[in-house]
Amino acid sequence: MSEQGVSVLSRPVRRFVFHTGRSYDKFRKQWERAVPSWSWGTAVSEAKGGGGWPALENLSNRSAGDGLVNIATFDPSPVMRLAGHELRAVTYLADNLVIEEGLYKHDPAIIEYLPVRLTISEQPGDESTLTFDKPCDLFAGYAIADLTDHATEVEEAIATVLRKVDLPIPPELTKP
Repeated sequence: MSEQGVSVLSRPVRRFVFHTGRSYDKFRKQWERAVPSWSWGTAVSEAKGGGGWPALENLSNRSAGDGLVNIATFDPSPVMRLAGHELRAVTYLADNLVIEEGLYKHDPAIIEYLPVRLTISEQPGDESTLTFDKPCDLFAGYAIADLTDHATEVEEAIATVLRKVDLPIPPELTKP
């Protein structure tokens, strides 16, 4: 058994905030069309059907393609409205299992940052923003050189979704 200990690693993390030029409701609908919901029930059925990992890869590729699927949604807006907050926000946990597997094999703790968290928030004046942190910056906390290629794939998947919802792709997103 090894001794107990704590490692602390600081690193900069870049955050992207996109002003969508669209209302919260309109942009949220566009986002949900571009990032379809993932069905864990379907995934379990595929796995139990005897296809194993290749069946899940196939399902992921059919669902996400080169983009992302929505694994979970957190919408605190109805509860926050009870406290008097009128503006809404929703966080999506979005993922591509094929890409995630390439990161997971290096360190299963990578699920701290996968699925990726992306937030749509309502701003005053009927505008919405999309916010997320740069995955490569988050994964840098693992100090594993082999993560870079797979982390870049996560960023490319996000860029694919940005194209689908007509948002610009900042050069900082797809370059380390």
